[in-house]
Amino acid sequence: MHCLTVTYPEPENPEHFIKYYADTHLPLAKQLPGLKSYSYGYPEALGEAGDNPFCIFQAVFDSADAMVQALQSEPGQKVAADVPNYSPRGATLCHFEVSD
Repeated sequence: MHCLTVTYPEPENPEHFIKYYADTHLPLAKQLPGLKSYSYGYPEALGEAGDNPFCIFQAVFDSADAMVQALQSEPGQKVAADVPNYSPRGATLCHFEVSD
């Protein structure tokens, strides 16, 4: 399995981010071909607050190739193009092979 992780910085309008993300962006992301599962949340800092992300999204695919194909697909392009609508400061993406 392979995991795509997306982190978002603190938005200027958290309420807009939360509503738009749930109502508009996640339904787009659910259309990614090969998507096995996903999760997201709004983390709270442990200890001293640092440069914590506002939101974290994780998507699981069968392989790195499946993830790349999903991101390059038409739904993947729509997902990427939608990010500025709720997160004008962008997002940070990383990925990794899931180990047991």
